[in-house]
Amino acid sequence: MKNNIYMFLTLINFILLPFSCREEIALETETFESVLVVEATITNELKRQEVKISRTFLLEDSEQILENNADVSVTDSTGNSFSFSQNTDSVYVSDIAFEALPDIEYTLVINTADGKTYSSNQQTLTPISQIDNLRAEFVDDNVNGPGVQVFVDSNNPNSDVQYFRYEYEETYKIIVPFNNLIGVNFTNFIEVGDLCGKHVFYDVEFFEKTEEEGTCFSSNKNLNILQTTSTNLSDNNILRFPIRFLADDVEDDIIDTSILRERYSIKVRQYIQNIEAYNYYRILSLLGDTESVLSETQPGFLESNLTVLNADSNRVIGFFEVASVSEQRVFFNYQDVNIPLPNYIFSCDERIYDFNDNIDSSNMCDDDENERNSLYLFVNNEYYKLINYDEETDIYKIAKQEMC
Repeated sequence: MKNNIYMFLTLINFILLPFSCREEIALETETFESVLVVEATITNELKRQEVKISRTFLLEDSEQILENNADVSVTDSTGNSFSFSQNTDSVYVSDIAFEALPDIEYTLVINTADGKTYSSNQQTLTPISQIDNLRAEFVDDNVNGPGVQVFVDSNNPNSDVQYFRYEYEETYKIIVPFNNLIGVNFTNFIEVGDLCGKHVFYDVEFFEKTEEEGTCFSSNKNLNILQTTSTNLSDNNILRFPIRFLADDVEDDIIDTSILRERYSIKVRQYIQNIEAYNYYRILSLLGDTESVLSETQPGFLESNLTVLNADSNRVIGFFEVASVSEQRVFFNYQDVNIPLPNYIFSCDERIYDFNDNIDSSNMCDDDENERNSLYLFVNNEYYKLINYDEETDIYKIAKQEMC
């Protein structure tokens, strides 16, 4: 029988000043209890499965508290037992690859270093359903405004397939606007002062770059819970479910359609859930929504399917899920969705400096910026890179290095 586990939320002290709605809200933890947090989804993929275990932490803290040195295993109704070991990322990974099979019951068992034993109820693999179509379109609606929306379709003749959860990982290619195969090093810095101020001298060394810096790739995974259900539909098909929205390119330095400039791909994973897992993730998503937490209509309690077997406290946060999964990837760029060429994702700060500025005796006291000193500081301290050098005039053009 399932144990109704209530997710106890850290109590927060809201200090609301009545005279202004713009006053800061002081947040303080009033009571706290360390509770095990479990994230575990076993799938029908033949792979080394993963279980993540951590602890609740104080509101004032920023780092997750990992649960180390636990004994973790998954057993099935045919007598198999799969042991898990903690890797360097503190994730518990099965010692061998295995896959969840239909009509077999699976149980997660965790023995923590403090002597407590946690066990889930038995879970069976959900029915298998494929992603039939993954596509991107330009849209302009009243909710998100103009941009590119990635949709997923899934046709499901099996009436037992009704609850869906999605994850995605996107990867995009960036070709930098400035790429010089020659770099520069400044060494042996000397500062000399006189009546006109401080003047600097240093050695300059040019070199050929050995690493590719003109092209890079960046990847992101979704952090939000994406779910849908077909229970209220006339048929059992998921059509045009929105997975990822990229706003129209309107600002610099944010992820929008600018990442479609070269090449973009998104891999979507579709998990088929049972109703218990669906409700758990649905409420978890609502609890993470500030507007829902502070509204008069509360989303409810989290019902975990794990329990403590040998301790008075029965509080556990988490869910052990056995779910079928399918995935699909699509590649496209701005041309495939019929939008104009976007701007670069970064607005590069360019600077031009005269290496000979404030050195010649005719302009040593001109009271303007010492460009030779600025050149040294930006290259050595602010991660600016050489993008052009004029040997005849000693003029340097540099730009801020942006990370992929």
